[in-house]
Amino acid sequence: MVKTGIHDWFGYRIDNEERFKLIREAGFNSVLFWWGDEYADYVGDKNFLPGLARNAGLEIENVHAPFYKTNLIWTESVDAEDIVKRYAQCIIDCSNHNIPTVVIHLTNGDTPPPPSLLGLDRIKYLVDLAEKKNVNIALENLKRPEYLQFVFQNIQSGRLGFCYDSGHENCYSKGTDLLSMYGNKLMALHLHDNDGTGDQHRIPGEGTINWDIVVRKIKKTTYRGAVTLEVTNEFSEMYSDISAQEFLKAANEKIKMLFI
Repeated sequence: MVKTGIHDWFGYRIDNEERFKLIREAGFNSVLFWWGDEYADYVGDKNFLPGLARNAGLEIENVHAPFYKTNLIWTESVDAEDIVKRYAQCIIDCSNHNIPTVVIHLTNGDTPPPPSLLGLDRIKYLVDLAEKKNVNIALENLKRPEYLQFVFQNIQSGRLGFCYDSGHENCYSKGTDLLSMYGNKLMALHLHDNDGTGDQHRIPGEGTINWDIVVRKIKKTTYRGAVTLEVTNEFSEMYSDISAQEFLKAANEKIKMLFI
């Protein structure tokens, strides 16, 4: 049986308890969270979210660490340690909440600073912490996939792996075949579609991704977690004017159909 998951934000402003109830009623098994405080005025204290989701019958697949100023991790900036501390706190929070994986960005934007040994040492520190806390770090593909290669070539750990973002590959690095390169390290999925011109987070089938190929490659990996969507109705041309219930049902039916 295919287990499915979805990011708890999918484009509709709904009370947290109702949100998780609707997600579960649509047939999803798990959720992933944004693990920052930027939206505290709306979602409240993020530390309450895991309990609310579990009360609704959902598992927690992973959390997404904030990536504001993440490029500093490669530099000698005095603020770089703040980024390390932020990521370290995400790892600690995952351990405290019994969440298996934190998803991390290695870069942000089009022109990050070059990869450095200093940055690598900081990532090694985070991996060491993750090993001690029994938490996985999944590095997400972005605009510059060579940073993944740099880290994976220099750090080997059962707690360090890959988060495959289908939308990012399609609009930022089409043709790189990241699942063939890092499928043996796959720890998390961010599945969504786009037309190749931008990061639109559409339901699969509403873009130009060849899902037959993507699904086949995912099935060849050792990944056994939920097939997890990171979609919203905000840039959709097919699903923008429907209710939250209808959107969730359509999303879950589509991803299940692809992976059955």
